[in-house]
This record gives sequence, C-alpha cells and structure tokens, in this order.
Amino acid sequence: MKIDTDAEYGKFFTTVEEMLTKLEEFGQLVELVRSDTAICMNDAMPLIQNKCNEMQSCFDKIDKLEKFVLLVKDNVSIMETELVKAEDQMGSFSGLKKMLSSFVSPKRMQTKVTKQADYEVPNIFKTEDYLQTKHSTDIKEEPNKDNTQKVLMLQIKLDLCIYV
Repeated sequence: MKIDTDAEYGKFFTTVEEMLTKLEEFGQLVELVRSDTAICMNDAMPLIQNKCNEMQSCFDKIDKLEKFVLLVKDNVSIMETELVKAEDQMGSFSGLKKMLSSFVSPKRMQTKVTKQADYEVPNIFKTEDYLQTKHSTDIKEEPNKDNTQKVLMLQIKLDLCIYV
C-alpha cells in the first residue's frame, strides 16, 4: 500500500503559508490601529478637550439665553392676561366699530357707566437688567447730559401705560 504524502504535505504547506500571510496582515493592521490610536490620544484628544472647554462658555450663554427667553415668555403671558382683563373692563370695540354701529342703529344708544379700576402694573423684567446696550451704558455714565434717548424711552413707557 502506497500513501501519497507529498500531495497532502503540499496542501498542508499551502494552508499554513496562507494562514501565516493572513496573520502577518493582521499584525500590520493591529500596528496601524496602535499608531492611529497614539496619534488620536496624543494629538487630537487635547485639541478636542480644548475646544470642548471653549464651547463650555458658549453652552453657558445658551443656558442663560434659554432662561431669559423663558422669563420673557412668562412676562408676555402675564401682559396678555392683563390686556384681556383691560379689554374686558374697558370694552374692546375700536372707534371704527363704534362709529359703524352708531350709523346702523342711531336710536339705540347705550350708556355704559364704567368704573375705572385702579391699575396695578405687573412686575416684569427690565431689559437693561439682562442686556447691556451701548445706549443704556451711555445714559448711566452721563446722567447730566441732555439725554434725548432717555426722554424718548420715558415717553414710550408713558404711552404704553396709557394704552394698557
């Protein structure tokens, strides 16, 4: 009986050679990953940490802005409820509607006696407490100068109080 070991030896040798080649490629891949990891850890990671630290101040500003927007939203809703109350007390018809209704039914005159309630101004935020503008700092620094902006702002505030 004759066994052909050369053919089996050739197949075995070829398989071992292929496995050694794949093992060598795998070793090169592991070395490449190690070098890339070292580059990332030594070079990129400190840069990322620095950028993250720089962004933290931006995140803090965004958080403050979100709080400010929520405060403004709450104050606007308070003013809207005050406006609805004022419209209910004073009547919400505009002058044009009143004039048109008087033309349609002139005989029907309604005398509505309205008692003006004391108006209490709601406590809302002041923009200058949160946002510093060039004009507000100029006004605070030079109170003795003729401040036309300050007078204008007071007139606007008075006009707003009259309409409310």
